[in-house]
Amino acid sequence: MMILLLAALYIFPILFKNGFILMIMSLMFINTLAAMGLNIVTGWTGLVSIGHAAFMSLGAYVSALSFLKLSLPLFISIPFGAIFAAVFGVLLGFPSLRLKGFYLAIVTMGFVVSVEQLFGWMKITGGHIGLKVSPVMSDIVAYYTTLTITIFVITLLQFSLNSKTGRAFKAIRENEIVAASFGIDVPRYKLLSFSLSAFLGGLAGGLYAHTVGYIAPSDFGLMRSLELLAMIVVGGLGSVGGSVVGAAVYTVIPFFLSRSNISLSILFGGLIIVVMLLFPQGIYYYLKIFYYRWIESPITYVMKKFSKSVGKFVETPFGKVHFVVKDGKNPTIIMVHGNWGSWRWFKPVFLKWNLPWRLVAIDLPGFGHSSKPDLPINLENYAKYLRSFIDVMGYKETILVGHSMGTSVILKMLSENSSGVIGAVLISPSPVDGYKTPEEAFPVLKLYERSFSMVKRYIYPVVPDKKLAREIVFDVLNMDKRGFTGNPRALLEDLSSQIPDLNVRILIIRCDNDPLITSEEFRKTSQLLKAGEQVLKGCGHVPQIVVPDNVIKILKNFIEEVDS
Repeated sequence: MMILLLAALYIFPILFKNGFILMIMSLMFINTLAAMGLNIVTGWTGLVSIGHAAFMSLGAYVSALSFLKLSLPLFISIPFGAIFAAVFGVLLGFPSLRLKGFYLAIVTMGFVVSVEQLFGWMKITGGHIGLKVSPVMSDIVAYYTTLTITIFVITLLQFSLNSKTGRAFKAIRENEIVAASFGIDVPRYKLLSFSLSAFLGGLAGGLYAHTVGYIAPSDFGLMRSLELLAMIVVGGLGSVGGSVVGAAVYTVIPFFLSRSNISLSILFGGLIIVVMLLFPQGIYYYLKIFYYRWIESPITYVMKKFSKSVGKFVETPFGKVHFVVKDGKNPTIIMVHGNWGSWRWFKPVFLKWNLPWRLVAIDLPGFGHSSKPDLPINLENYAKYLRSFIDVMGYKETILVGHSMGTSVILKMLSENSSGVIGAVLISPSPVDGYKTPEEAFPVLKLYERSFSMVKRYIYPVVPDKKLAREIVFDVLNMDKRGFTGNPRALLEDLSSQIPDLNVRILIIRCDNDPLITSEEFRKTSQLLKAGEQVLKGCGHVPQIVVPDNVIKILKNFIEEVDS
């Protein structure tokens, strides 16, 4: 979808050669850059700034004067103006080290007013009359230049959101004291935030000067700062997409209504009120929800058909079970996946398995290619399903290997009927006293059932093998829709009182940097189960995918011990 949008933007001038329309689009890209800059300091870092237009002014005038007076080419004068603005951004950032909220807002407001008056007083800038910048970029050159720079900046910011710097900004926004207690250098990151914000503002100002061809101090006054603030509030605070939507709204609407008698001040004032009442998280957030819920839904339905079964099926009292098997001698090793799972979460182990024991991996009910029985989603029903599979297959001597939610299913089954089970290996186990998912996360989880891109965004960073990641995405989309919210609720069950006397040897395999389960939760689970523990390095929540050789080696030693 993103590739199609980019292609449409790049062929737009070929289809619409009207210079006026291209100018509007260029201004929209420029406003997007400025809005993204303000979003860095206000949306991500949580510092209220009403002086962002001053950075546009600095970038515009420095770029224009270096072009006119020093004969610097555009590809030097525009970045030079942005860097000059960034220096002033650092200077303005120093008050943020001592001031917060309205006090900081007043300081930034004074800054924009001072810069406007300064450029109005200086003769070299043309005073309040303004400065003509000539020659300027042609409409089509301005369009492609501003578009390309905007796409480049959006890409960098999207990457930065998930980087150490982006996380530090957001931590400061939430709570400076807590951020500092975690070792974040708060003053440094505040100054960096103001500097990056000012750089983008100056970049937008320089592009504005050489696109429009005329600049005046009034173009970058207090009203301009308030417009930029309104853009990110209407579009969405702390969101790159919100900056794009807000800039589009505030750039395009005035031109459509330029020949009407409608007051833009009243219109935009009313728009802000409506957005705050009906769309408090910004228009972009609700556009995303609409896209995931309705636009991607038919695509997701089609993509479900790409999930192919590669194993066998067996009928049980609870429905048809899909499983994959590598034949061998007893004991039988049965692998049980977790939430959003299927047998493919153990595929790397299957591919490298050269041990003599029988290896089986199943799809739980409602997962992968197993049937979707009309039963309540809870650990008890999953445990009955697993027990029935073992009984129907006639496995008399088994070792159960579970991952994440699969470990809770195994423990639930063992607490009720452990016959034939001689051992259990729990990989990245869910906390035995229940895994708590915040209630506010459930509306978001509901969206995953309709959106392949949301599922892909979650799976791909976890699974290095992109072919396997794609297969897992298809399996997730094929999951029972109830499971997206039902499985997290099932994991709330506290099993600690049901498993103190399990007569089964248990081993826990975990990683030292699991992002979902804390070391304290692992320790508590290990103590309650009286389990052995193997800690692997640098593999997150899915060691069986990231370091399958290590997992196989641990399994081999465990099987030999319990089978001796």
